[in-house]
Amino acid sequence: MLKQKWLHQRYRDIQRWEDSCVYEDFINDRQIIDLIQEKQDPDKYEVLDIIDKARYNATSGTMLSPGDVAILANTTDPQIWEEIFETADWIKTTVYGNRIVLFAPLYLSNICVNNCLYCVFKTTNTSLQQKILDVDEIVAEVQALVNTGHKRLIAVYSEHPQSDANYICQSIDTIYSVHFDCGEIRRCNINASPMFVPEYRQIRDVGIGTYQIFQETYHHATYENVHPAGTLKNRYKWRLFGLHRALEANIDDIAIGVLFGLYDWKFELLGLLYHAMSLEKEFGIGPHTISYPRLVHAENAPLTTHSKYRVSDDDFAKNCCHNTSYVPVYRIYFNCQRTISFA
Repeated sequence: MLKQKWLHQRYRDIQRWEDSCVYEDFINDRQIIDLIQEKQDPDKYEVLDIIDKARYNATSGTMLSPGDVAILANTTDPQIWEEIFETADWIKTTVYGNRIVLFAPLYLSNICVNNCLYCVFKTTNTSLQQKILDVDEIVAEVQALVNTGHKRLIAVYSEHPQSDANYICQSIDTIYSVHFDCGEIRRCNINASPMFVPEYRQIRDVGIGTYQIFQETYHHATYENVHPAGTLKNRYKWRLFGLHRALEANIDDIAIGVLFGLYDWKFELLGLLYHAMSLEKEFGIGPHTISYPRLVHAENAPLTTHSKYRVSDDDFAKNCCHNTSYVPVYRIYFNCQRTISFA
């Protein structure tokens, strides 16, 4: 009964926020699809010019245009792709150095009010053992991670009244309080559902690192299809501007991402670019990281194996490569797959 009361109230509050939203939807489906089609079969020398531009952008901080990215995405010449891969590696080394920063995922909860077609956490998956970690369990998990040398975490939360902003704050406090001879967690990033500005301020004050929200898919119709009506996650605009609200709350480090495999990867690639552009326009700062998870099998979620948009290894490599090309000043997290399981 309490869960339903919370759910209904939150759904109404989200609707009211959407009705008063001052931000312009920066995803124009038709425009993106037309752009991808217009840029098919690009000229070799046009692609080479864009590669040179991407190298220059590594030091200027300028992003490639949507048209540039559409041309790169439509490139099929293997030799040209070798040059793109080489350039992406050069950009990464130039901007970020010869290093890789590791972080460990820590799932705090898997009880969820949503029913997303691709997720094992969905509320109709009765075969899942539902769990929200208590303080002692969090301490044990953190100890195990610290003992293996981890200093950075990304804490992952499902959407549920028991894993709300208050729980997030309490769990982050617990994570930072754990100290052992071998070390402690120095940075705890967050992957959680969109929030209201006062809630973001709560979690900001406990000292989080990056706040991450995956749009899952930028394609409006697909988003509606995979997030059933009546669920909190069905509200496209609410999620699209979740990180705008985070920046309003002075969270200074945000991250975007999509779940590749729900819709055409070229469309999603441009969606990520338009998202970064909107954040730059509104706040003068873009995402600190961009993540590239892709569909893998999830129990009782047939879409994860039957989607016609599943991304091949070759196309996945191209996606990661584009990330360094059009947002060279941002740090990159390449999530090879999205396991969508509770661990």
